[in-house]
Formats: sequence, structure tokens, C-alpha cells
Amino acid sequence: DYDELKNEIKEAEKEREKEYGGILKNFGIISKSSAAVADGEISAESSDAANATGTGEKAESFASTNKQVDAVDVSKILPDESYFNFSEMYIYGDKLIAVGSKTEYEEKKAKEEDEEADGSDYVDGIYYNYYEGETYSYIYSYDISDRSNPELVDKYEQSGYYNSSRMIGTYVYLISTYGRSYYYGYKNRDFIPCAGDGEEKEELAINDICGVDGAEYERYSVIGAVDVKNGKSKKTKAIIGVNEQIYCNEKNLYLTGTYYKDDTEYTRIVKYSLDGTDIDLKASGKAKGSVNDQFSMDEKDGNLRIALTDYRWGVGKDKNYLYVLDKNLEIIGQTEGFAKNEHIEAVRFIGDTAYVITFERTDPLFIIDLKNPKEPKITGEVKIDGFSSSLTPIDENTLLGIGFCTSDEEWGVVRDGLKLVLFDISDKNNPKVLDEYEFKNYNSDAQYSHKAITINNEDGYFAIPFEHYSYDDEEDEVTFGAMVIRADKDSLSVKKYYTDERVNRCTYIGNYLYVPSAEWDSHGVFSFEIQ
Repeated sequence: DYDELKNEIKEAEKEREKEYGGILKNFGIISKSSAAVADGEISAESSDAANATGTGEKAESFASTNKQVDAVDVSKILPDESYFNFSEMYIYGDKLIAVGSKTEYEEKKAKEEDEEADGSDYVDGIYYNYYEGETYSYIYSYDISDRSNPELVDKYEQSGYYNSSRMIGTYVYLISTYGRSYYYGYKNRDFIPCAGDGEEKEELAINDICGVDGAEYERYSVIGAVDVKNGKSKKTKAIIGVNEQIYCNEKNLYLTGTYYKDDTEYTRIVKYSLDGTDIDLKASGKAKGSVNDQFSMDEKDGNLRIALTDYRWGVGKDKNYLYVLDKNLEIIGQTEGFAKNEHIEAVRFIGDTAYVITFERTDPLFIIDLKNPKEPKITGEVKIDGFSSSLTPIDENTLLGIGFCTSDEEWGVVRDGLKLVLFDISDKNNPKVLDEYEFKNYNSDAQYSHKAITINNEDGYFAIPFEHYSYDDEEDEVTFGAMVIRADKDSLSVKKYYTDERVNRCTYIGNYLYVPSAEWDSHGVFSFEIQ
């Protein structure tokens, strides 16, 4: 019941006061009914959405999401003037779905002299205390049938700051992280997640809340589901102990969280089934090591494949593993530890094969055969300077690696620019590097986020934003723009398009590449015709 949950959290707070990072030592499954199982860019899901022009005519081709799973959309980041409000979006027919988070601060009438109080502002007779606030994540639906006059038609909000979201068909799944903060006066709150339609939010039912044994931090993952087609079907669940990486396919959602036992780091994995707004806890499991990002996970034939690095901090004996877990999240197969003293930087699963990039001083690409899930095996590898932080399939025989060029300095290996690599993976026993480009003193959001990689399959190119730093004795200069990358058989070609302002995303419609400004005080969009 609620009292049991609150008591466990209070005990965890006492542990935290004794030692930073206190552990929920006795916190198991809170929901008795669940005890048996222990544990977005532009959407084109329908022809209506893909062809919506507002005129009844078929639309030109436009940018789709750089997806991990074809049937699962991820959102597109929107520029936002507010530092505190973070927005992304989906498009479904004549609806725009905005997802993100906002913070509501405590307001009270105050005297003007209170303006000097720490963490507060005094505006028009209202005292805003920035140390007393609540953060909520949201799904807002707008009717955009009249493009000149969008109308807010539905609101949903839940506790916590925005972590991620997915869209499957007409359903948007929102994942937020709801945690304690010493700065937000949390000791006066019961710390039960809330959800509802904007202003009307209620605490989640106790049967919709659960936890995992040994959770190291008092943080929830809150999972909300909304049918954006009608806005009426909405459900919310929450769990303590798994709020790091997220993998989602058409049927299941996986959440991970790390914990330590006997000086060894483990990843706890929790599996929820998704069926419309029904979100059901199915299984939990664990594996040794930590997950690099969502692309380190993939499900096939009911089995979860997951790549992890077992860090041995200060010892210099890091190892990497690829595990296969069955539908109950029991380990049924794994590789031997590989790439000793290196760590995973990128992973891509394609069918029965995993492609894994590790790095210490060079960038080995490992190919792992998963046809027999009980006996995964490394079949080939190739090494190259620098490393790729993302791997994007071009076709069945080639991969594009986007990452960092590096150099050896007296204090160690440093990242000093952008690197593009074209890998030949046609022979799983003998992968090759076909071509590579290095751009010294270049940075790109594509080195850190797959959402910054625009893929135009029709015209055969990739586009990424960039910024370039040039240094001389008199004045440093920074230039901005977008790179258009093409792969032609065994080589890469790159063309740069320059902008006047900092950019971090690209998109396209028809033959034009659009690059919106990332400056807080600008709403400019740069456009280039791509031949």
C-alpha cells in the first residue's frame, strides 16, 4: 500500500543522509498484484499522415526518423527559446503531437525586497521560488488542419523530467524520470508520481507502482500511454530502479538501470509489454556490465540481445560482452569477454548479426554471429584509427560510421574532430574499411545523437549538422553548416553547405535540405537545393 511505499522511501532517505547515493536495501516489488513477475522526428505511420498537405494532394518526400525499429517512431527535437522547457514532436495526419517537460515553480505574493532571496525572482508582485517546484512531462495534441491557426485539443502530463518517447501507430508512449532533489524541498512531499489532464493530476494507484530489489536511487521511471487519435485512452505506470537506457519495439519496452554488488557493476533490465494503452510488467533480469545507449539492445524472436562493457575502474581490465536473454530475461547465451581494456562506443543489430565498435586507442569493428542465440560468436574484425559513435546501415553490405578522429598526445588519446568511415560488411569473416574522411576541429551533434542524422533514401544521401573551429595567431573563427554525405560503391563524397548561425539538426522536403537555427534568439531556417 501507499504507507509501505512511503516508509521504504523514508528509509532510503536516511541511508542517503548517511552516505551519498544511499541504497533502497529492502525495496522489492511494491505492487502485490505484480509480485509474480518480479520485476519521435516525423511520424508517417499511415497514408493519411504521409500525404497530409492540407490540400488533398500527395506530399513531396520528406525526412523520416533515423529509427532503430522501423515501426516505432522517435521524436524530432524542436528549437525552444526557454531553457527550462524542452519540446519534441510527432505528426499524425492533421495532428501535431508535442512531447517534452516543464517545471512549475511555487508562486506566492511577496514584498519586493524578497527579490534578493537565493533561487528566486520577483516579477509583478509574484515571488517565484526556483527551489520549490515540480517538473512534469507532457503530451500535447494540436489540431493543425488549419495550418495558420493550430489549436490545442488534448493535454496529458505526468511527474518527472522528459527522458524519451516512442510512437507506435496512434499511441504515444512517454517515459519520464521522477527523482528526489534536495533543492526542491522534497522532504515535505510524499513522492508519489502523478498523472492527468494538465491541471487535474492524481497520484497513481498503488497497483500501478512497483520497484526492484536493491535500487540504488529513489528515482522512478514513469511510463504514460496516450491514444492521440481520440485523446481519451490514457494509462500510466511507474517503477523505481530502472531509469537509464530505453529500447522499444512494436510489442515490448525495455528499461535498464545499473547497480553494484561486490565491486562489480550490473545492469538490471525490466520488460513491459505494450498493447495500445495497456502497459504490463512481464519480466526482470540482469547482466554484468553497463549499457552504452539504446542501440546496444535489440529483440529478435522473443530474445533480447544486449551488449555491455564490464568496467574495472582503475584496474585496467575492462571487458565487453554480448548476452542473449530469453522472453523471461534469463541469460541463454553470451560471448566470451572481448576487446580487453576497451569499451563499447557503438552497436548496431541487423538481423542475426551484431556490429560492435570498441575503443581505447584504435577503433575495432567486431562482427558477431547470432544465428544460434545460445552460442553467439565473433566471426571477424577490422581496426581503424579513431572511433565511430554511431553505425547506420546503407545497404546489406555497407555501414556508415560517424564518430571521432583522435590523436595521441603526451597526456593520452584526445578527440580532435569528426570522422566518417565506410565499412564493407559483405564478408562477415573479413570486414573492410572502404573509405574514410577526417575533419580536424569539426564537431557535430551526429557524434552524440542519432536524431541529428538525416537519411534520404530516395536521393541516396545522409545529412548532418557541423561546426568548425579554425585557429590562428590573430583571431579564432567558427563556421556552421550541414554536410551532405553520399556513398557510391566503395567511396564516400562530402559536400558542405554553410549557414550564418549555429545548427544542430537537418531535414528535407523534396529536393531541398532545411537547416533550422539552434540559436535561442533566432527562428531562422536555412534552405539549400540538393542536386
